[in-house]
Amino acid sequence: MGLTEPLAGLYSLTLRRTSFLAVLLAGTCLAGYDAVSVSGDWLIVAYKIVLSPLQGSNVCNFHPTCSQFARSAVRSQGFLPGVLIGADRLMRCNTLAWSYYDTYYRGDVVGGRMPDPVENHVAWLRPPDEPGLLIAAQTEVPGTRPETSDVSVMSRRMALGRCTPDLSFADYLYTSGEYYQAAGEYLRVRWLGTRSEHTAPALVMSPRVSNYAGLMAGESYLQAGDLAQARHAFSDLSAPAVQDFRQYGVARTDFAAGDYAATRADLASITSPALTGQARTLEGWTYFRQRRFAEGASTLGAIGTDEPSRHLSSMNGRDIRRRSRFASTLLSAIMPGAGQLYSGRAGDGAYSFLTVASTGLVTWWFAAEPATRDRTRVKVSIFGVVTALFYAGNIYGASIAARDYNLLQEHRYVQRADSLFGLLSLEPDYRVLLDSVPSDTTLPGRQ
Repeated sequence: MGLTEPLAGLYSLTLRRTSFLAVLLAGTCLAGYDAVSVSGDWLIVAYKIVLSPLQGSNVCNFHPTCSQFARSAVRSQGFLPGVLIGADRLMRCNTLAWSYYDTYYRGDVVGGRMPDPVENHVAWLRPPDEPGLLIAAQTEVPGTRPETSDVSVMSRRMALGRCTPDLSFADYLYTSGEYYQAAGEYLRVRWLGTRSEHTAPALVMSPRVSNYAGLMAGESYLQAGDLAQARHAFSDLSAPAVQDFRQYGVARTDFAAGDYAATRADLASITSPALTGQARTLEGWTYFRQRRFAEGASTLGAIGTDEPSRHLSSMNGRDIRRRSRFASTLLSAIMPGAGQLYSGRAGDGAYSFLTVASTGLVTWWFAAEPATRDRTRVKVSIFGVVTALFYAGNIYGASIAARDYNLLQEHRYVQRADSLFGLLSLEPDYRVLLDSVPSDTTLPGRQ
């Protein structure tokens, strides 16, 4: 009877604790977490509370900080992948990390820390690509833009009155880089007409002038970076005479937005001889932006006769220096840090080797002690697990280092291609639409 009551109490306590644990685990599973991930999250919280303050506030080179990074990795990728990603981050957060800024770490520095999000280090996912770049404005092409003085244009504008649409003034605003003001003036010309030189104060309405003004309004918004307004201005044109120009404007807008598949779909219907060459060139550029270098080079080789096009037609991607992810992983499995060194990350490789070697040395030192002294077995277990995690993280990081090396080389290859495409004129000459305008209509450059 004397033993029954204590056993009953122990049984009751055990039952309550087991029930509480079951409810807790069920709740975490329903919330989308597994018990191992929750435990890992608790360990990270403990690290932040106990150890992180002892290291100082500016010890981490990245944002999010290593503890926040590891927590996010465990939550988004699961316990084991998250721990490997976090272990790799701890070894990358070293005194040489800043030597890789603007290469492997790009973006705005926040609080003295480099950007390094978790999604850039998931081995089975490609990091986010760079956004599409706006085609550079070409405002000084000889023979395509009016050469007018500020005094003559402004005085003429004042004489005509502020509310009078004037095509030459709209062109002046465009060539001056005042794209939003130019777009507004072009739209006024399109819907109201333009001032006549010889029949003042009447306004001349011409379909060709209206079409030209509508296209230049879209071009102005495009150069200003307002892609929504540019798309609307181009799409609003319905005259059959400007359909190819309209499609080309929409295609360049999609290119600026980084939608390269839509750009090629827009270009497919263009048949005008005046735009065919530019359309194929832009098509080739989309392939280069998507790192489909062989297709881009083939497209440019079929049409290019100038020096930049001939050079681009030879850039099929075969000359890009690359690193094998398998070889990098194998090297770091044999010698910690060797894969990072192979992939051009000597600093990370050195710190990976030092981290794995130092934790392994401590584990060996405790293992060499008598098993009964100072709870050595516990220390061996703890440091053995830490060594194993850093060793596995080092192998995982070697694979990521090879992938990032290849992406960096491709990024630089695209930059080289962009510099060559920048030498090619991709802005169409809308003035061909004004060739048949009556002589009394105000034309760009006619004073």
